[in-house]
Amino acid sequence: MVTYEYVIIGASAGGLAAAREIRRFDFSGSILMLSDERYPAYSRPLIARHISLGMTVATMQQAPTAFYQDQGIDLRLATRAIRIDPHARTVSLDDGSCVSWHQLLIATGSIPTIPEIRGINRRGVFTFATYHDAQEISRRLPLVRSAVVIGGGFIGLSAADALRTRGVDVTIVEMQPRLLNTVLDPEGSSAVYQAAIASGVRIITDTRVMSINGDHPQSDAVSSVTLSNYARIPCELVILAVGVKPRTELAQGIVSIDRGIVVDNSMRTSIPSMFACGDVCQTYDLARGRDAVLPIWPNAVASGSVAGAVMAGEHRVYGGGTTFNAIPYFGVSVASAGIVEYDPAVHDYVTSRGPGYYRKVIFRDDTVVGIVAVGDTTKFGLLHLLLKRKVNVEGWKDILVQEDFGLLFLPETLWRNELTAIS
Repeated sequence: MVTYEYVIIGASAGGLAAAREIRRFDFSGSILMLSDERYPAYSRPLIARHISLGMTVATMQQAPTAFYQDQGIDLRLATRAIRIDPHARTVSLDDGSCVSWHQLLIATGSIPTIPEIRGINRRGVFTFATYHDAQEISRRLPLVRSAVVIGGGFIGLSAADALRTRGVDVTIVEMQPRLLNTVLDPEGSSAVYQAAIASGVRIITDTRVMSINGDHPQSDAVSSVTLSNYARIPCELVILAVGVKPRTELAQGIVSIDRGIVVDNSMRTSIPSMFACGDVCQTYDLARGRDAVLPIWPNAVASGSVAGAVMAGEHRVYGGGTTFNAIPYFGVSVASAGIVEYDPAVHDYVTSRGPGYYRKVIFRDDTVVGIVAVGDTTKFGLLHLLLKRKVNVEGWKDILVQEDFGLLFLPETLWRNELTAIS
């Protein structure tokens, strides 16, 4: 049995960030990275571009191909960890082998939530979480005239946008009253709705898909869906985009798990030699003031970096993150962070709007806890900095949504410290 100083289960954003940080402080300790995908770490938010633009996984990679060998990292692709023994400090793999470890990081991320819908196993039904998903969808497109996307969140809209680019007729079915209901406030959501409609997407809200049908007895392929209002929509493709959940199965019965794996601010689990980072664990939400699962790419990188540094013997503290989205939909730039709908008993807010843009900043106790930007998102980075740093903005809240708001509007002590990083 081979023993490694560090074993990292998961080779996406969090796992790769941890490996980079380990190597900053430990140049010789052996590292094993396990991934059940066939590709080295790539940017999953870019998979829609494989469908719309033909982008290959090589152009999505987060590190050059030679990185792993150059850094002395044993990267095993298409290899799944199936069991952790915390007492023997071993990990059993799906190829029948077993490895042992001194320190272990669980960076398994999240998996798509699969709704209970009759006919969900038919051919032509896909999730939209991996490059493999995007490949399989692309292969099927020559047979597709119409598609139904179940879910109007950021994953569903990314899929719908890519499919429209390829000329597919798209219907989004969302069970909530509006699109992006956890990402945008009603005004921001309305702007994206209008952009989607203008691009030719059909949107049905307050409705569920009850069954996925195969109307041809000799085939198990999708040919329509039936909605909760009994309407039927013909389609040859269905994409499931109703959300994600932490992939905690390896940790069950081993470490403390709540909504995700419970970690402290050094990303350590209830077993001192085991760590977790990214979508699989729950960390402190700066905006909401409580622990939460935050399945967002930047948070995975930040928490993975802390985990890797601590595993390598450094003192590092993860200060928390919050929900964060920044992506264009149907030609409209959208960015949001933290709380997007305010509670008048707790929050106040300022807004501004004009041709082609809308901004909203939400405050609690004179600090920024939420941001919505649609259209012109150029100020979003600075506003997000204020949120992360918990800067007191008493007396200058209105400035934050003005057209000329910029770096020099920030307190001098803040912008001087941040100028190098921002530039």
